[in-house]
Amino acid sequence: MARLALNLTSGITEFSSRMSLKSMFSQFGEVTSCWVPPVEARRKETAWVKFSTSAQAEAALLAVQAGQIYLDGVKVEAEWRNAPAKTQDSRDFDAKGSNLFSSRDLMMDRMRKEQREERNRHGGRDHDRRRRDHRSRSRDRDRNEKKEDRDKQKKKKKKSSSSSSSSSSKSKEKKDGEKGVKIVRLPASKKGGPIEIDSD
Repeated sequence: MARLALNLTSGITEFSSRMSLKSMFSQFGEVTSCWVPPVEARRKETAWVKFSTSAQAEAALLAVQAGQIYLDGVKVEAEWRNAPAKTQDSRDFDAKGSNLFSSRDLMMDRMRKEQREERNRHGGRDHDRRRRDHRSRSRDRDRNEKKEDRDKQKKKKKKSSSSSSSSSSKSKEKKDGEKGVKIVRLPASKKGGPIEIDSD
């Protein structure tokens, strides 16, 4: 089994922080996790640092053994960490990715669930599409029917106006013809030009 973690046996004071520990050891490679016990438990428990590869952990251990590592002005001593010691709150986990769940993730998950339930209540997406398609088809049908009605009404008006005008002119001619008066329609003339009248 590859050794990835170091226990820091001395050099951790009440002023030491997890961030300063991580930044100091990150010069040897990627620090995947590190832990500093609470101030009241620092005499009983040890701090530790975990690297992503065993070569990085070994380089850090060699530097500590050579006396080159100081944290907040205090010389740090370390040894291999064999098994993670049980602490009050175990923080020995890989903090990269899927095991972390934020409140935003929780909210988005809840919203998706509510949308699914809403769709299931109303017959899902297919039902919504069918309703939309039915509405659009009925709108198209209504438009077409209205257009056809308008066209029919226009045709009726044309027929009735042409038949009424011809019948009215005939009736006028008859009435006027009886009186001996003839109605003559004048052709359109040019502006300023003479008006020609044909008399039969």
